[in-house]
Amino acid sequence: MSELARSRFLLAAWCVALFAFSFALNSRHQQFPYYYHPDEPGKVEQILTGEWNLHHPLLLLQATKLGVALAGTERAEQPIVEAGRAVSALFIAGAIVALSLLAFCWRGWGAAIATGAVFAWHHQLYELSHYLKEDSALLFGIALACLTAWLYAERPSSQRAAFLGLACGLAISGKYLGIVTLGIALPVLWRASRTRFSAAFVIALLATVILVNLPVFAHLDTFRSSFSRETALVVKGQSGMTRNLPHSESWSAFLDNATPAMWPLLLIFFYARSRQRRSINAAEIVLTLFPVAFALVLSFSPKSNDRYFLPASALFALFAVIGASDLARLLSPRFPRPLVFGVAAVALVAAQFPSWSASRGGWLAYERAFQTDDNADLIAWLNSNVPPGAVIAKDNRVALPDPRRKKHAARLGIIPQKVITPTWEGKRTNFAADLGPLEKMRAEGITHVAVSEMDYGKFFRASLRPQDSDRANFERRRAFYERLFREAELLWHRDKSLVLYLHPGIRVYRLR
Repeated sequence: MSELARSRFLLAAWCVALFAFSFALNSRHQQFPYYYHPDEPGKVEQILTGEWNLHHPLLLLQATKLGVALAGTERAEQPIVEAGRAVSALFIAGAIVALSLLAFCWRGWGAAIATGAVFAWHHQLYELSHYLKEDSALLFGIALACLTAWLYAERPSSQRAAFLGLACGLAISGKYLGIVTLGIALPVLWRASRTRFSAAFVIALLATVILVNLPVFAHLDTFRSSFSRETALVVKGQSGMTRNLPHSESWSAFLDNATPAMWPLLLIFFYARSRQRRSINAAEIVLTLFPVAFALVLSFSPKSNDRYFLPASALFALFAVIGASDLARLLSPRFPRPLVFGVAAVALVAAQFPSWSASRGGWLAYERAFQTDDNADLIAWLNSNVPPGAVIAKDNRVALPDPRRKKHAARLGIIPQKVITPTWEGKRTNFAADLGPLEKMRAEGITHVAVSEMDYGKFFRASLRPQDSDRANFERRRAFYERLFREAELLWHRDKSLVLYLHPGIRVYRLR
């Protein structure tokens, strides 16, 4: 076997082993109920009925539908959501392999192995692989686009341009936000300035987007409506809430998803790039700037969530590994490069596991969090400690059975108490506050109120403020919760924890 063939064989073996290990690790503890996450029931319904709402492109749902058909999965909500979560884990595993290959192209075997280890135990990737959500498909497309942009910059060709177009098409088909990959691809293509390469890119891009999203073209009105809805959420905010712009949520997301071991290595990475700026290729320049520009753009949208920062989180983690290699080079006159890089890489991987502050958990904290269920514990406590004749009003994220919805009650397990789900102006709402004030609740026979910080928390968060059209409702609801916490008797509570859908921060009060 030639040296080239041997190298390719070892690289292929590494990719297969890393993919299998990452999938096995990230597909653990995915059996929690499908209705805990507010978005998963709607996605399951789309797969069951084939009627797409097109709030997002269809890569994740099409892949899940195909996986369900190939595996002969039972056509019921829970089996389908678990199949979809497995597909999310597959996309995460694919993204980890792509980023490891990018590290190999950048700095060789040491960087590839360290990158694989850092991402295999990356807590944000671990959490998002547990939901039937598009973030995993987006990350896979972006990671593949970064890898193919690097390969194209190294040696431009029609085949590599087509591969880059395919990757960008998959990113766009993962989530509308995937269009940001054009900010990676186009500068790299422009440097090559060869028409046939650009044509190969465009053809592959369009073919991928069309093939994955064929239902869009049969339901253009639905697509336009859904796309306008998503655009409005990005521009205006959601659930009646908005933020001052620009905001610092991206900085908070960075701190939540980067360990202290990464911080000095990121500084070294950017320092090394600035020193080498005249000698690095187009892909290295674009990739270095991309997560910074991405975070800056996010700061100008009032719609903010930790998971939106995922593409930047992933690239910053990769940069930390490359920064470890840069550190080894800087110290090479005095210390052996393998020793310096090895120590830094071990520190990066080890820092993934513990909780490094009271509010920021590592991989082990998320592993433990997915093994417990506060809603299930609440139901057991109610059966033992609250009289059967009690009447309980609840927030949306408190997953108690609503007796008016037979399927809902059956899937959660019957409890003897009566549960009331709030409504406002004839529509179901998320807030027990809409059944208030407390005097009205008592008059209607309500004895207990179960609330969730995932619902009421927005009224006490300094970074959020109501949109003008929702200000009166915001003030009314906040006043209700303030009074409830002050006057009612707290009987049972669990703090909000890292995995919010299993630990939404539940409190049960008895009205005095």
